[in-house]
Amino acid sequence: MSILFMQAEDVLLFRDGRPFNAGSDHEARSLFPPPPSVMQGVLRSHYLAHKNISLNNSQAIRELVGDSANPKGLRLRGPFLAKREGGKVMRYFPTPADAYPADSEAKKVVPMKVVANPGNCVWGKETLPYLLEKPNEVITKSAPGAFLSEEALKAYMERGEAVAPVKTAELFVTERRLGIQIDTQRLSTVKGMLYEVEFIRLCGDAGLVVEILEGYPDFPPQGVMRAGGEGRALRYTTLKEGEFAPFSWGYTGELPRFFKVYFATPAYFSQGWKPASWRSFFSGEVRLEAVALSRYQTLGGYDLLEKKQKPARRFVPAGSVYYFSHAGGVQLSQPFLTEDGSAMGFGQVMIAAWKPEPA
Repeated sequence: MSILFMQAEDVLLFRDGRPFNAGSDHEARSLFPPPPSVMQGVLRSHYLAHKNISLNNSQAIRELVGDSANPKGLRLRGPFLAKREGGKVMRYFPTPADAYPADSEAKKVVPMKVVANPGNCVWGKETLPYLLEKPNEVITKSAPGAFLSEEALKAYMERGEAVAPVKTAELFVTERRLGIQIDTQRLSTVKGMLYEVEFIRLCGDAGLVVEILEGYPDFPPQGVMRAGGEGRALRYTTLKEGEFAPFSWGYTGELPRFFKVYFATPAYFSQGWKPASWRSFFSGEVRLEAVALSRYQTLGGYDLLEKKQKPARRFVPAGSVYYFSHAGGVQLSQPFLTEDGSAMGFGQVMIAAWKPEPA
């Protein structure tokens, strides 16, 4: 396993799942941090360049790195926002969807209370046993920070502590730039083809962390790779032991009778916000008690190998929290919860215990 820490040489562009073709839209928005599907494409392309394989040689590409459906043994975790602090790299994760301001200025957040559902709140035609309720009477117009450090996330999940989120602007900012299509034959602009692109500029020592869990044993330990729209440069190094803190993913042993699942990366389920059955992820029967998630995330992109647009699909966004219970003896069958894309890094989860509020 190797852990790569990537920092931008300039701005970055990772577009969201909407097509951005001439005449179809005038605005290209960035999605940051980029989804795992994008980052695995970046790493595979860099590995092909390292092996001197042309990106136009489809057969050689498939033989060496496969495709998105069969990545030839590559297994990733991430990407995650990160920042080098005092000689170590700290990861940052989306603030959980069940977080609520602990003070009037939203400097800290606490988990919401899980209370019995009286029966008038329905999730996708399904009535869940519990609801999430405000833990206090705080009223604020301030929005909490969008990210939690890995230390803060552990304290929040495992002990229910009030923690201080980090504002997005402390890690990255967006820059909007205008452009216009050029007619290369006439060497002039094309009428009606004005467009706007949203770029990402990382702040200070901020970057991205990606873990290569399996595959590519001879991946270059450091270098510069092309990433995202316009092939912007990411300079990366391989972190050494002591430069990062270990993080507990999934769960070992029997799960708590009441446990909650935090999604650190997006997840795909066949029924939108849930799978057809949870049995493929757990060794026994579990019951979904409550859910905290925001609007779905649409992910698609462009397939460079097939040279066509990928179908856009809806994913459960990172930061979502699902509450479960079981009667005993249940374990996690695999360290991820997603019906597709686990090798890319989708569905990476952290699990902790929770307690329902007394009736």
